[in-house]
Amino acid sequence: MHYSLIAATFGIIFLAELPDKTMISSVIMGSKLVPQRVFIGASLAFLLQVILAVTVGGLVARVPRRPLDLTVGFVFLIGAGLILREILKNTVQEEESLAKSASREGFLPQVLLAFGVTFIGEFGDLTQIATANLAAKTADPLSVGIGSYLGLLAITTLGIYFGSRVLSKVPVKAVQLFSMLIMTALGLFSITTAL
Repeated sequence: MHYSLIAATFGIIFLAELPDKTMISSVIMGSKLVPQRVFIGASLAFLLQVILAVTVGGLVARVPRRPLDLTVGFVFLIGAGLILREILKNTVQEEESLAKSASREGFLPQVLLAFGVTFIGEFGDLTQIATANLAAKTADPLSVGIGSYLGLLAITTLGIYFGSRVLSKVPVKAVQLFSMLIMTALGLFSITTAL
């Protein structure tokens, strides 16, 4: 286990997830449902997503270095494209209607809603792709998995408990653009090192 890799992965995932739809979902569900229930459901979904991502990344790490670097580079560029898509897309109203309908439900329905929204929202998402890429590139899935999971939990906690205040002070589009630039730089770096 490498603490510097955990910290680096945490930072990358935190920045990539900050402007993402999961952050918006956490804000909405945290304001409409019991925050602890949302946290439990989202935490379980993130755990499953990270396990899937590092498993895929660990398998990919066995691929020869040059094709792997090229693939990782292109996937980071795809991730940058996904961020751009999120900048152009607005899914807030959809999330609000789901949370509103579950606001009168008990413990398990709220946890399951948070789990489902988070799991589906993150499946194949930028941070899952980035986690798999980092696990493949570093060949240290444990450190990457811990850093990624902690980054996702930090964002969810911010969204659930402080979301409305944070989003009113942080220009989301600027963070999205910054994340897109980081992903683009990582992609181009991987491709150029492979060539």
